[in-house]
Amino acid sequence: MKKNPVRRLIVSFFNVIVTFAFLGVAIYIGLFTQIPTKIGNVIRKEIEELKDPYETYNEDFKVNDMSISNNMYYFNTLTKEQKFIYEAIANGVKNFDDEFVVRYYAAGEQDEFADEVSVAIEAFTNDHPEVFYLKAQYSSYIHYAFDSNIGYIRLNYTEDTTTAIKEKIGLMKGRVDYYARGLDGYSDYEKELIIHDRIASDVSYSHLEDLPRKYHTAEGTLLEGVGVCDSFSKAYQLVLNHVGIDSIIVLGELSDGPHAWNMVKIGDSWYHVDITSSHSIYDDTNIINHAYFNLTTEAEKNISKINDESILPKADSTEYNFYYKEGLVLGENEDIYTRISEIDNYFEGRDFMEFYVVGDVSAKISRILNVLRDIDETYLDGTKLYYYNLKNAVIIPKN
Repeated sequence: MKKNPVRRLIVSFFNVIVTFAFLGVAIYIGLFTQIPTKIGNVIRKEIEELKDPYETYNEDFKVNDMSISNNMYYFNTLTKEQKFIYEAIANGVKNFDDEFVVRYYAAGEQDEFADEVSVAIEAFTNDHPEVFYLKAQYSSYIHYAFDSNIGYIRLNYTEDTTTAIKEKIGLMKGRVDYYARGLDGYSDYEKELIIHDRIASDVSYSHLEDLPRKYHTAEGTLLEGVGVCDSFSKAYQLVLNHVGIDSIIVLGELSDGPHAWNMVKIGDSWYHVDITSSHSIYDDTNIINHAYFNLTTEAEKNISKINDESILPKADSTEYNFYYKEGLVLGENEDIYTRISEIDNYFEGRDFMEFYVVGDVSAKISRILNVLRDIDETYLDGTKLYYYNLKNAVIIPKN
């Protein structure tokens, strides 16, 4: 029996109408309701529940047995989305996970997610110098889900097993204890100074071109006595934290190259401290200088370029600057002979002296050197007297 062409036309028209109706409903649901989001959230929740439980990141969060108390400084500078990533990293590292999902975070495009991960990783490593076993190499990728993309991070560790990492953490704790020994009863300023001098006198700056990762972490300084600026500053932060002194890592530039140092809180004020620069002159003199110990922000900016200065504490006090605290400042109108004699008495029995000169050093240095020749002939080497001038700090070794 032949099919009625009119009937076929009506059926086809009806099918088109139904198709458009379903399409319209789907578009409406997608654009104007929460149904896709709810479905997507269920999927995301199921994925995330397959992972280990999350621990909320806060001031009580401990990554490992060395965890520091001042662990939220750079975390608090992040956006809400970056904090989700940071929290995922903190939990992942704590659990020694190689790969993990970033929960509660709707990832965008891959490049955008990678940039956000980079910011969070830097903040995490600055807050956690005790995580010395995290390699610099990491990766991130996105799983494209129904309503929002899910971000994943892959990390790499310096050791093959968690047992090996924990053993090395134990060794690091022993070295932190070593540098913090015998400080009961000292003031925070005295503890800060003693730890600074202990580390500075023990370490060597590495000049290797292909520098192993450990020389950029506290491991190089604490376990081998070798490192570069970020290694020194991270080790210093760990030991300071161990004796109850807050410190943060500062990133910037020195002599047009990347550089790292510390900010340290003594009393109610923050100060800049640069152990690497304190180490800069004693390859041939064995002098630990204090020209970079507890500087103001303005003084530090005369030496280094500070990255992201706006997120750092303001350092504007000289109360605990080494030279001011120890009374080693030569003022503008002071009698040079009297003042240098007093400073020389302070350094009796040592093989150098150091002090800060207010004003123009070049206008006073000849008079200073002549006074030294008069009061202590051990500064003389024939007719020549050696000295170093570091940003108005004068360091004069005996010969």
